[in-house]
Amino acid sequence: MSISAADVRPDITEAHRLALTSWAAPGSWWTSEERLAMVVEARRCRLTDELPAWVAPSSVDGLVDDEGPLAPIAVDVVWRLTRHPGTLTAEWHRAVIDSGLGPLAYLELVAVTAMAAAVDIFAVAVGFDPPPLPHPRPGRPSGDLPAGAEVTTHWVPTTDGNGPNVLRATSAVPHEQPILRALAEAHYVPADALTGDLTWSRETLDRRQIELIAARTSVRNDCFY
Repeated sequence: MSISAADVRPDITEAHRLALTSWAAPGSWWTSEERLAMVVEARRCRLTDELPAWVAPSSVDGLVDDEGPLAPIAVDVVWRLTRHPGTLTAEWHRAVIDSGLGPLAYLELVAVTAMAAAVDIFAVAVGFDPPPLPHPRPGRPSGDLPAGAEVTTHWVPTTDGNGPNVLRATSAVPHEQPILRALAEAHYVPADALTGDLTWSRETLDRRQIELIAARTSVRNDCFY
C-alpha cells in the first residue's frame, strides 16, 4: 500500500516542519549554513558505502565537501554519529573536544544530527524522499551560555533538571530542546505519558507495543541507553 503525505499524522508533519525551520536558522554555536551542512553530510553518509568507524571521512579524497562551511572534525563527527553511534566512547569524545570542537558546539551538532536522522529515516521508511532543505537565514550564533551547565552524570555539560537522562543530555543547548521534544513526542510518546502511563495509546499501537519496538530498535542500533 502506498502512503501519501495526507496519511502522515499532523503531529509528525509539524515536528518535521519545526526541525527544517530550525536547521535554516542560526543556533547557539553554529550558523545556519553550518547547521544545514550537518544535515547534508548526514544524508551523504547514509548514501555512501559504509566506512569503518576508525576511518575519518575527511581523510578520504573526494568523499566529503572540502569547500563546505564545516571544519573536517565537524564532518567526521556527523558521520560517526550517523553511521557508528554504537562505537562512541568517552575517550573518543575527549579527543573530539581536544581537537578544538567546544563541548557546547559538539552538543548542538549532536542535536542537529539526531534531528536529521529522525526526519530523514522516517521519510525513507514510508517511501518518501528526504524533504528538501530550506535556504539558510542570515544571522550569527547567539553564543548563549546556559546557567549552571557542568559535567556531572554525562560526558557533556548538562543543567539541573528532572527527567530521563536521554532528555537531559542536550539540556545545555536549550535552543534545540523544543524541536527535539516535538520529534520525540511525535515519534515516540508525549512527555506527560513517558514516566508512568503504560496504558497510553495512539489508537494504533499501545504503549507496551511502542516500548517493544523502541527496545528492539535500540538493540539493533547498539544503543547503550
